[in-house]
Amino acid sequence: MLINKIVIWGHQLHDHTHSYIHNGFFRGFNYLGYKTYWFSDLEENISKLDFNNSLFIVHGLMSKYLPINENSFYVIHNTEMKTSNEKTIFFNSINQTAIPVKNIVNLQVYTKDCINRDKKDPNNKYHYYLEPPSQIIYFPWATDLLPEEIDENIINLDNTKNLDNNKINSNPEVNFIGMILECWLPVREYCIKNNIKFNHYGGTFDINSPNNKSTLENQELIQKSIVAPTIVGEWQKNINYIPCRIFKNISYGKMGLTNSKAIAELFDNKILYSDNITELLDKGMEFEKNPNKNEIVKELMEEVRDKHTYVNRCNYILDYLKKYFNIQIEK
Repeated sequence: MLINKIVIWGHQLHDHTHSYIHNGFFRGFNYLGYKTYWFSDLEENISKLDFNNSLFIVHGLMSKYLPINENSFYVIHNTEMKTSNEKTIFFNSINQTAIPVKNIVNLQVYTKDCINRDKKDPNNKYHYYLEPPSQIIYFPWATDLLPEEIDENIINLDNTKNLDNNKINSNPEVNFIGMILECWLPVREYCIKNNIKFNHYGGTFDINSPNNKSTLENQELIQKSIVAPTIVGEWQKNINYIPCRIFKNISYGKMGLTNSKAIAELFDNKILYSDNITELLDKGMEFEKNPNKNEIVKELMEEVRDKHTYVNRCNYILDYLKKYFNIQIEK
């Protein structure tokens, strides 16, 4: 099969939490030099392109008008399907044209369920997979920055607005971009008790909301934050879910802080960890007084740059397709 373009299908930016993952894939494939398109799941978009010979990246919640043909390949996430006679039909697509099962790879985010069940990739931590005919890939999400953008942040690391020379910033703030879940309430309470301004942006899932922030704005807000924790709830903690927030915060130039043991272990315990939120934030505040903090953060930033961008994730998908399927991908 010949693939001559990448099609990200479904979400519009800011309409759902998964839209930021689509944005990451879009940026990653573009960076790699592939003809890359991003369409929302609207009927009017079906006629905007010749969708033959496409590699589709699809989220099941937004696939009602997904173009389906037998000479394209589909990387699907959480998509409801039914299978019959070696063919697969998407339940929630108005296009009931069946496509071969061999034209589909299931993409899932890593959780501990992979352990001792699926094949572990020896070269990539927290990456698992199954070979055809049960083709599936598991990996964590990633930062939305490109490698060169992380390099720029490394160069500018000394200019980020952190604590300097063991002195507390006169107007400290913590900027949070996303949905305020219960697990984040202790962070806000900590800020109130310690005279730190807590600002909340995004998380509306309304593409027209003035509260939305671009990748650049998100980065700048995190860089201004006195600390940038990655807090997960009990369910995410119990399944070892790795949110993209940890990769973003580090790539923007901030020390990793988390209440998740799995996240800490992903970084070989080189980031700050405590299951107690107050203790974790105290550790973060103390770290900002460390005269060697930039050297420590730089090493983590380099690790994210080399292992945890969407360029890495895009290449992982392409390598899997080239290895297990007769696919040629043109630029």
